[in-house]
Amino acid sequence: MCNIGMIVKPFYSAKRIIALLSISLVFLTSSAIAQNSTSSPYSYYGLGELSMNSTGNSISMGGASLAYRGGRVLNFQNPAALAHVDSLKFIFNVGMGVKFTNLNQRDKSDSFNDYNLTRLAFGFKVSPRYSTAFSISPYSNLGYEITEREKVIGSDRYLNRSLKGSGGLNQLTWSNGVKVTKDFSLGFNATYLFGNNSRDEIITLESGSSYVYQNNSKLISKGIYLDFGAQYQMDLGKYDLTLGAKYQPKLGVSAKQIIKVTNYNSSGVGNSPYDKTNRGTFDVPEGYGIGFGLSKNKQFWLGGDYLHEKWSETKVFEKESSLRDRNKFSLGMEYKADDGYARKFFKKMTYRLGGFYDTGYITIDDEKISTMGLSLGFGIPMARDGGMINVAVEFGTSGTTSDGLVREDFTRITVDINLFETWFIKRKYH
Repeated sequence: MCNIGMIVKPFYSAKRIIALLSISLVFLTSSAIAQNSTSSPYSYYGLGELSMNSTGNSISMGGASLAYRGGRVLNFQNPAALAHVDSLKFIFNVGMGVKFTNLNQRDKSDSFNDYNLTRLAFGFKVSPRYSTAFSISPYSNLGYEITEREKVIGSDRYLNRSLKGSGGLNQLTWSNGVKVTKDFSLGFNATYLFGNNSRDEIITLESGSSYVYQNNSKLISKGIYLDFGAQYQMDLGKYDLTLGAKYQPKLGVSAKQIIKVTNYNSSGVGNSPYDKTNRGTFDVPEGYGIGFGLSKNKQFWLGGDYLHEKWSETKVFEKESSLRDRNKFSLGMEYKADDGYARKFFKKMTYRLGGFYDTGYITIDDEKISTMGLSLGFGIPMARDGGMINVAVEFGTSGTTSDGLVREDFTRITVDINLFETWFIKRKYH
């Protein structure tokens, strides 16, 4: 008689795991060299348009995530939630998004479409108390083209100023969650930030002059920063209340700034009066967040977050920034229609709804550039418990048309795919 307890699933399963890891490596490589795009003129300021390392679940619920936990969800916003992932599942996650933007400025308008790979991640449980995960996602994006016509001071002549920015920063995150007790867990993220921001400024004089001034600047960055998370769950009878929190200390990230200035005179001969490379750091701000989540029967979840980032205290190459503190408020809910006995397709789906308000971190002429919006989404289970497809749709507006500024009206659609692979099963042979 032979009694075998825990064994590895058949070899074909291991081959599928290797295939998933290979796909992950390909995506990681392509994401590292490909820059995510945006068409926002406000990406001219600071480090650009900020992104969040969020899942489709969180995006559908207005970004609420600090108190959210699930056995098949990789929550990088609060790494403490990772301690509760399914012990038998290897989770592979990839997110893709498209953003449709309409820019409005007084009587002018324009439209843009941006397509991005929003996240690639995988994670698994290492032991009954410890889980780990890895992800790559954009941290910030640049993608603006601004043209201005200005009068030369003390002259009747005019000049045309063209501003163009591209590139962005990516973040490669190693996340860890530890279950301290049944209800209390802790976690931390170690993030490697890398990428480059390119900014070009070209000035040309009108009235037949061929004079051109060109300023090319590139900021190349690489460095590590940390953030920490905690979750605690309480039993309230019919409901469970989960409290979540995160903290991120201010840390300097190494950077190199390459500046080249070129003048072209009327004869077309160019010269470079300025060519310099500066080395220093820029600050990732100190920040903290708190959140709550109220759940019932593992089918209904209602939660909200508050996030604060101290951008006003950051410096770039030892110079004070003109940025301001950022506050974000998120509220969302989730309903899992499947009670375990559902047969119809729509009864097996998960439905989500949320909203958010983000004060942003930039101010232009004393005007705060904030963003607000509503979100909704749904989760579609794959056959044979092979995964979940999460679709999130956001409707939002950013900025204002006051004082000649630009208002952005956008619709963003994110498709987030979770694939599950069983690692170990219990079998007994007698």
